[in-house]
Amino acid sequence: MAYPGKREGLAQKVENAAQEAERLGLTTATLILRMARLEIDRAEPEEIETMPRTNLRSKPN
Repeated sequence: MAYPGKREGLAQKVENAAQEAERLGLTTATLILRMARLEIDRAEPEEIETMPRTNLRSKPN
């Protein structure tokens, strides 16, 4: 079962990142983050549960 709080938390983090990218003039990053936010908002709960969990920080350089 999807947790609405986690979904909203993720959406807020993406929105904050988009605002920061926009402030810095990073138009491509802003566009990508805005598109990600739309996908989060449109995703059905089942889709969120099956999204792969990746942690980019754990991958070696």
